[in-house]
Amino acid sequence: MSLLICLVGLLLTSSAVSTPVSDKPTLIRSVPAHAASFKGGVSSTGWIDFNFADGRSILVPAKVNGQSVWVKLIDGDETSYIDKDFAASIGFQPPTATKTFGDVNVQVQLGDLTLRRVKTSTADLGAKRTDPLFAPFILSDDLFNQVVVDIDFAHHRVAFQDPHGAIKLPSGAVEIPLIRYLDARTVPISVEGAAPVPFEWFLGDPAPITVYQPYYETHKLLQNRPTSIRLGGGLNGQRPQEPVATLSRVQFAGVSFNQVPSVFPSNTVRGSDSPLVSGNIGLELLARFRLIVDYPHDRLYAVPNTDTESVPFAKDRLGLYLSKQGSTFVVDFVSPGSPAQTAGFKTGERIAMIDQKAGPAWTQAELTNLRFATKETTIVFTMESGGIRQVKAKDYF
Repeated sequence: MSLLICLVGLLLTSSAVSTPVSDKPTLIRSVPAHAASFKGGVSSTGWIDFNFADGRSILVPAKVNGQSVWVKLIDGDETSYIDKDFAASIGFQPPTATKTFGDVNVQVQLGDLTLRRVKTSTADLGAKRTDPLFAPFILSDDLFNQVVVDIDFAHHRVAFQDPHGAIKLPSGAVEIPLIRYLDARTVPISVEGAAPVPFEWFLGDPAPITVYQPYYETHKLLQNRPTSIRLGGGLNGQRPQEPVATLSRVQFAGVSFNQVPSVFPSNTVRGSDSPLVSGNIGLELLARFRLIVDYPHDRLYAVPNTDTESVPFAKDRLGLYLSKQGSTFVVDFVSPGSPAQTAGFKTGERIAMIDQKAGPAWTQAELTNLRFATKETTIVFTMESGGIRQVKAKDYF
């Protein structure tokens, strides 16, 4: 899946992922990346603690051209991304009509692992140095295609290993077929008890499961079940409206998961171009395993985390998409049939306070998480006009 298409949940911390992008970012450089190198002759970084960013992205401490920052790890794209403002701050001049960045040497260090001349493009990632976790860089396949990645979600740690060495597998590891279809690495997924089909493997999608239009129409997955619409996300403000519904059963790596909130994008916003791919599996479901991925050899091993197998998935129970403008909030979208719609919210309305807190007291991530409140949570909105609206969180799809 193209990272341009699926930057979604990371840029806007929404649960959406597949977003078309018509204006491609400016390429910083096109020279090939050097091979990954490990300091001092070691073959692994050992464990590096990561921040799981509310379960929607993997943030790892790193150095980008010597600057200490957090980087987001997303596989599935040959290009990595750097925030345009951060790029300018470290000496990359913005492009003009006649000049692009050209051959810029972007170097990324992850512990004892160094990646030189990483293929990178600029984008508006919205990263601010005042953010609690300043993450102005998204690192993709210049990393993944050169190493074995061991992701221990239960302990929020990751290790990178030289793929030429032996892989020491943890007890209980099961090998899962990791098969390439054109631009996509896929794994077998069973939906509603049907035979397993290829779903794209994608660490950049926070939604548990995304089902592509040919498959969900053939299997009538949106019939006879509650549905709604969510606002997706992506680069440059492009945010498609996508159907959402809850699947009763999804099976991966021999483990069945119940009541899985899922996204059903149209063909125009889907990820993989292959007609053989039926959807993609996202981070919230993958995080219920320890995953050892040998990307250079297309091998995947999974160990179920028994503590999370039966934990309910995060689910939008509000249906209200907000952004901050100064000290107030603006309603960007209201999901049909949601508690927010029932309470009378409309696109374009302004909110002065949420639970007695004005705009400066909220981060964009906190606004996103507001939608995923537990059942029966009451949220109080003070409208700019002075009115009060109370909304009780509940399932609506």
